[in-house]
Amino acid sequence: MGTKDDFSVQPDRPLFSALLESAARLATRGHFHQFRKRGLESPPCEPGRRPLDEDCIPYVSHLVGVVGILARLGAGDEVLAAALLHDYVEDVPDADGRRSIEQAVGTRVLRLVLEVTEDKRMGLDERETWDQRKKEQIDHVAEMSDGAVLIKAADLLHNLGSMVYDLDRVAVPGLIWDRFNAPPQRQLWYFRTLLGAISARLGEDHVLCLELENLIVRMTDLQPVA
Repeated sequence: MGTKDDFSVQPDRPLFSALLESAARLATRGHFHQFRKRGLESPPCEPGRRPLDEDCIPYVSHLVGVVGILARLGAGDEVLAAALLHDYVEDVPDADGRRSIEQAVGTRVLRLVLEVTEDKRMGLDERETWDQRKKEQIDHVAEMSDGAVLIKAADLLHNLGSMVYDLDRVAVPGLIWDRFNAPPQRQLWYFRTLLGAISARLGEDHVLCLELENLIVRMTDLQPVA
């Protein structure tokens, strides 16, 4: 006789959330036709092409990944909604993005989004501003609300997990590292230092911190040999 799978849900929490529906609709509209970073030598992704090239990953996959991590931790709907929209202000060409978020999901979610929004120094070279921007992000963790710290940690976890996933599947790891605006050694410095700031808030034994530590160790092993 077979065993019964446990697909139990939290009885005091509705399965459908109008707040998450609003956040998902705004996020998918805003990030429509946006893709995850790919190699510098790769041609631009063609949004209308079907099927997409294997390394043309719709950006919304990252948002879903971050929400999945937080949902498994039992995060509330406002945190999950903010996770869906955590890159909206930074990356969506919406001149009135803050108002769009507030109208869709309210002021409390907007505040969470703004807490995890990086000042990209628009108009300046991203490589030249990389160090300062990342240092500001690290320092800001100490001032974040608890919900924002969880989003920041889950965002980092999905980014690093996706990167390790790719590094495990390519013959030339440098092609993956070259997607970003700093060399591997500086990127690893940022990941380690940001993890330190997150651990100071959540505790070193928090499951997010433990998984981040494991991924950073794995990435260190997979960095290209100079």
